[in-house]
Amino acid sequence: MVWAQPALIAMAVCMIEFTCPGRVWRWNVPFWTLLVGYILGFFLLPFSRGLEKTSVLKWWLRIDLVITILMFIPAYFTLAGCDVKYSSDKGDYILFSRGGLLSAPHINLGVKSGLFITELNYFPVGYVDISDYDWDIDSRTGYFELFARYNNENRIYICPTDSSSYHANRAIINHRIDSRYYDLYPKGIDNMDFVMPDDFSRVVYTASSDISYYEVDDYWYPSTEIFFPTGDSNISPDSVIIRCKDSKEDRVYPNDSIPHMSPVQVQQFVRQLKGGKR
Repeated sequence: MVWAQPALIAMAVCMIEFTCPGRVWRWNVPFWTLLVGYILGFFLLPFSRGLEKTSVLKWWLRIDLVITILMFIPAYFTLAGCDVKYSSDKGDYILFSRGGLLSAPHINLGVKSGLFITELNYFPVGYVDISDYDWDIDSRTGYFELFARYNNENRIYICPTDSSSYHANRAIINHRIDSRYYDLYPKGIDNMDFVMPDDFSRVVYTASSDISYYEVDDYWYPSTEIFFPTGDSNISPDSVIIRCKDSKEDRVYPNDSIPHMSPVQVQQFVRQLKGGKR
């Protein structure tokens, strides 16, 4: 048992440090290995009382107990950081979260692969209360959708699990995306995020006033934004503002000339705005 503790801790550290990026162990193996190794530090000395021990072993057990006590807070955050929380799974696909208490709320979509789970996508929403009813997946077309809440907002995400299948079935996916938009807008969904199958650009709706269009290489900043007037905005009620990343000036259009558009219509509008360039 004396040798089991450092062996377990070393195994857990190796599993955490040398696992390929974008992968986690199934069944929380590193977490439980590290936890058992740490708990042994509290019980080895009390359990060894009454047993014959060399003086070196006696001192080792005492030092080990002191180190275990001193490492309580660092060990707590280490355990929290490597703990993987599973929310829901369907077949080979699973929703999970990791990173501990100090990490930003998020949930990952992954696919089971032997002893590992390979991450496919990341969503900035809380993992609490995510159930089987909140997401759907179609492995044939590479289609995934998630309904979730974050900061009291209702959100929907649609994205690929397999880019080849998603692109090959773009007519079906585009129809699903537009159908979801017409079913949900503006019925209590605060944020809608759609990955388009044609070129994997993103169309993001924020509340009822903003539409952001991200090219495939954009992450933080959209290439095009459309601002519609609302009651509490500074935009004239007769105007719609178009802002492009590569332009220094906003474009202003009459309000009735640009209606609220579905994701497919937004993609077509942006392409026309940029002269048909993709």
